[in-house]
Amino acid sequence: MAVEYITSRNMISLIYETMRVMNVSVAHHSVRVGYILAKLLECRGSYEKYEIADFMILAMLHDIGAFKTDDVRKQLTYEAKRTLPHSIYGYLFLKYLSPFEERSKIVLYHHMDYTKTKDLDFRYRFELELLKLAEMMDIWYKAFGDKFEYAMINKYSGTKFDPEAVALLQKAIENDDFLEKIKDNTFGDEVDEYEDYVLLSDGEKEKYLKMLMYFTGLRDESMVSETISVISVSRELTRKLNLNENDKNEIYYAALLHDIGMLAIPSQLLNAPRNLNEEEKNLIKTHVEIMEKMLEGKISDNIIKIATAHHERFDGSGYPKGLKASYMTNKDAILQLSEYVVNAMREKPYRRAYTKKEITENLNNGIISGQYDAIVTDTFMKHFDDIIEIAEDKADMALIMYQKLLRNYKQVYNSLA
Repeated sequence: MAVEYITSRNMISLIYETMRVMNVSVAHHSVRVGYILAKLLECRGSYEKYEIADFMILAMLHDIGAFKTDDVRKQLTYEAKRTLPHSIYGYLFLKYLSPFEERSKIVLYHHMDYTKTKDLDFRYRFELELLKLAEMMDIWYKAFGDKFEYAMINKYSGTKFDPEAVALLQKAIENDDFLEKIKDNTFGDEVDEYEDYVLLSDGEKEKYLKMLMYFTGLRDESMVSETISVISVSRELTRKLNLNENDKNEIYYAALLHDIGMLAIPSQLLNAPRNLNEEEKNLIKTHVEIMEKMLEGKISDNIIKIATAHHERFDGSGYPKGLKASYMTNKDAILQLSEYVVNAMREKPYRRAYTKKEITENLNNGIISGQYDAIVTDTFMKHFDDIIEIAEDKADMALIMYQKLLRNYKQVYNSLA
């Protein structure tokens, strides 16, 4: 499983890299907040290093809801004036789609004043207060620049911030003036040291990799259902072709991650209700190379190779490298066919969905021209209906999950607004 293909340290690097592709400013803010939180937890002295590392990861994700609810380019707006939407969506996202189900309420309350959170019956209430303090310090530093002094926090002790947390901040800065390291951007090595203590189980790695797929749903929920369909078609084909478990797993993770490069593509292009010009098409095609760079050095090379080839074709007509059959295997062919079929079956803003007849005709022509691997394609067409039924059921489950999340969002919003 995932433990064989990615280390704990590389998993955190991949999460950060994905955040950075989505928005550099938000990614950097989240790392700084995580660093401040780690220094506070370390100063308190009652945490193991792996626990500190876990809270740093949570801090890295604390603003993830903003990618759904706000324009992340207007950070001060959603951090200072419109705090509830991204806090709620981030809480629900982490509760349902990450390993942080138990701690997700930290994100829900991370913008609420201490006067409203001090009586919460919540195991991680103090860590919540520290995250709240760490986030506000970074926001205020960004707003005030060199005029910012941490003593400004004292003014809000007992109202906005937990007095114990404020006292801990003062002690932490007296022990090690980490704010200076943030100002001159020299804290990176310490962040790396904390992250070296991340210890993820196989199940946690699996959840994190799935979470990265769900990141695409923050842009467009249909992207998640399409990826799940691609995974399902690929998985059924690996079974029909009797591939070994290692090959099955490599194809699964390649399918899971093959479109995360789309996070770098402007939404207006992905959802344009028209045919794109050549320049726009070429820009969208860069998602493959972006994905490859995101994954490079972090996950198994075999998985990267399969994922990077998902738009290649056996006759050399694909992209980005124009690879031919001699450079590819049936694992590449399975993901290529799965991605094509799922994409063809989906209605797009610029075209209708293809029918079964049209898809099979295109695949038959692809076999004749050498575009698609004959064995993989023929196997798919023999089991077309069964494979597609399973894929559609899996995709429907993803959409149901999003509907549940949206219902819960409205309920939580109404209870807190």
